[in-house]
Amino acid sequence: MVVPALVFGVSACSESESDPTGPNGQTPEPAINQIVTYGPLNASSNDTLVRFSFATGGLVSSTADWDLAFRRYELRLNSPAIAGATSKNVLGFALDNSKTASDAEVLAFSTAGTLTAFDQIRDAQIPADNLFQTDRLTENKQGYLNLSGIPTANAASYWKVKLANGGYALLRATAISFSPQFQVLSLTLESRVQTGSTLGPVQTLTINPAGATVAISVTGNALVTAPTGCNWDIQFNPAANQLAISLNTACGAGTYPGPASPTFANATTASDAPLYASYLAQLVGPIPNSVVDKSAPFRYNLTGNDRLHPAFNTYLVKSGTRVYKVQVVDYYSNTGVAGYPTIRYARIR
Repeated sequence: MVVPALVFGVSACSESESDPTGPNGQTPEPAINQIVTYGPLNASSNDTLVRFSFATGGLVSSTADWDLAFRRYELRLNSPAIAGATSKNVLGFALDNSKTASDAEVLAFSTAGTLTAFDQIRDAQIPADNLFQTDRLTENKQGYLNLSGIPTANAASYWKVKLANGGYALLRATAISFSPQFQVLSLTLESRVQTGSTLGPVQTLTINPAGATVAISVTGNALVTAPTGCNWDIQFNPAANQLAISLNTACGAGTYPGPASPTFANATTASDAPLYASYLAQLVGPIPNSVVDKSAPFRYNLTGNDRLHPAFNTYLVKSGTRVYKVQVVDYYSNTGVAGYPTIRYARIR
């Protein structure tokens, strides 16, 4: 159950807001610098984002005007990379106020103990407009690899792929091997091709490029010895300075990175991405969605019990002309269930 928003009049400024917001215009936005705590909100689904609107001060549908989206420990911004081409363009900036804090210091943080520091973040700390960014797709031709030391396949990552024939599939790499001279001996790919609305079983393809770029049909789960037109989906360039996967962009092939959850094995569709980039894509943004990034909302396993701990990093979120400060202050429901974050925020411009 979502706890009603709590508004704390900690601001020295009592500017009021006259524009009504929310369903039927019943929920006015808090005054500038008033801190609102909202949650725990149910973001426990592995598949579905839940969306939050600053204007209404609560969760809204995917078709409504929203600003933030949550799924488990993910925190996303309303942007084309998340909501498609018709979305608004919400921007963010990480203050990184807890980035250098030790794990012991993070464990000592509390919602009450960090309130004063949060309240002191005001308009004067808003950076220049060009420092704000949004969630976006960028190219990462080697995204299928772990590049620390000798590269290994990054089997934890997968992509939703729009195929050259207009169909859809999931794709990931599960193994790669090299000769002593660092020549790629083999690359193993797994795919699940979608028929209608149903993803098929896992297909496995191992290729031996022998130093040459090879074309692959994901649909046919096979090498294409004479690539032409739309008879192939991806290419693999095994050169040591490349190790690159590219797409048949002439036929509209594209990718969108699969989320951390559901996994490749548990995903139910490949055709629901908000867009498909013309390259092997990665999703980046101003709010890190990794529990090992110290700029992220959470740190992981600090006490050896696999729990997430709020890092109390603060993010500035720009929605239109308004700027809000946001922290995630908890990850658990009132009964200790994971995936129920609580946020606090205030409009500072």
